[in-house]
Amino acid sequence: MKRTAVGTNASLLLLLIFAACGGGGDGTRPPELGTLAYVETECRGTSEGFVERQALRIREGDREPVTVFETPEVSLPGAGFYCPVSVLLRFGDQSIAREAFQSVAVSPDGSSVVFEATDEFSTQPPLPLNLPPEQKGIFWVRADGTGLRRLGPPSRERFFYINENLGVDEFGALAFSPSGRTVAFADKGPDADDHEADQVVTIDVATGTRTQVTHLAPAVPPAGYPRNAPTVFVSLFIDEQTIGFSSCANPNGLNPEGTYLQMTIKTDGSGLEVPVPIPIALPGGVIEEQFVITGDKPQALVVVVPGKPTNDPPLDLPGIREIFLVDEGKNILQLTNFGRQDTLSAVVDVDREHVYFTASADPLGTNPSLNCQIFSIDRLGANLRQLTNFHEIEHSVIGCLFTQLGRGCGIYFPLVGQDPRSRTLVFYSDCDPLGTNPNGGQIFAIQPDGSGLRQLTDSRGLGQEADGTPIGELPGPWAYGPYVP
Repeated sequence: MKRTAVGTNASLLLLLIFAACGGGGDGTRPPELGTLAYVETECRGTSEGFVERQALRIREGDREPVTVFETPEVSLPGAGFYCPVSVLLRFGDQSIAREAFQSVAVSPDGSSVVFEATDEFSTQPPLPLNLPPEQKGIFWVRADGTGLRRLGPPSRERFFYINENLGVDEFGALAFSPSGRTVAFADKGPDADDHEADQVVTIDVATGTRTQVTHLAPAVPPAGYPRNAPTVFVSLFIDEQTIGFSSCANPNGLNPEGTYLQMTIKTDGSGLEVPVPIPIALPGGVIEEQFVITGDKPQALVVVVPGKPTNDPPLDLPGIREIFLVDEGKNILQLTNFGRQDTLSAVVDVDREHVYFTASADPLGTNPSLNCQIFSIDRLGANLRQLTNFHEIEHSVIGCLFTQLGRGCGIYFPLVGQDPRSRTLVFYSDCDPLGTNPNGGQIFAIQPDGSGLRQLTDSRGLGQEADGTPIGELPGPWAYGPYVP
């Protein structure tokens, strides 16, 4: 999937998959949490310049987080102003465009974490990271912080790009297999003619053995993307032997338009499948309805469809975004028809009967402020519910965007954002529903019915030290693994 943080006049591009606030009023104890791994980035704007450091922390259940990896402090003389600037968007994941930590993933049983650190891709602004050799690479560690070891060198492909309006667009990176024995990601590698291109690669967690899975020919990012955008990014393992990834490559002539398509391939490199793009009815056209027997592996996608959006945030974003359910790779159902630009971050419930997504629409008359909220809907498009009631101002103009232009707040769901046993939903937001996040971003948890809202991190956001020195602290990148007793 792809996450987007929006900078000044930045645009949001296609994002691929994935009631009242509060809870606990009935006295019941909320379900136990799983494993939360997150990078905390802290900066200071001193008179000498910009100073920043990062730490990877892991929280198991309700225990205090443990710090398992810290990178050296970095400074940029004469740029003290950049500390508050870097926190203005209140989106912690944007740190990957300048700092060492590039990706974090938690194993499906919550017992271990992998992460990547590198000093090759600091861009916005370029920082002299200068990591020592032993801190560069892809690493594995137990969730309790023990057993840290290096699996191999970092990827030679970045997991993000800077769009034309200085926003940070983040693509999916490290992904665990269901057993936790293999990790997939995008890296550089040769095609069949020995030309280097973006490829899907795996690492065996036990041995560190690296295997190139695809042999795609070099590709060019589609229109609207910068030339240095990744042409391959890994979304998830569909099963132990099948990897889902997105690419604009044209294997066997199956993607002649060169758009980003969700493809699948077996871990041994066989069985590459390129699905047909989702059909969109143009003005005056119709979609023929048919009754079919649905399968048990639905995927939720956020799709850009033609038309003029009904909302008008302070950014000129092309197209309308709606939620579609794709079942068995061929049965397609449009779940929303909000006509807005910022219907985002869809994830299918573990029961495979419901879809959760973020939107700033008011389809039920319960979101008059048009702030970003979490909604649920069943897989057939019925029983729409609003699960949150975040309310920053009387009328939000930014919807679900993370931007300093206008007021309001956003919500972001990761691809793996639900505990399969407790069904707890975990998400990032710069909203302040509990009065403890006035100027920053935090990771929260909530139940599928909208009850039991909890704040899982305690980053300080944008503030000042006692002497007036500006400070900033945000979580991200981050990942969640389920509770497995």
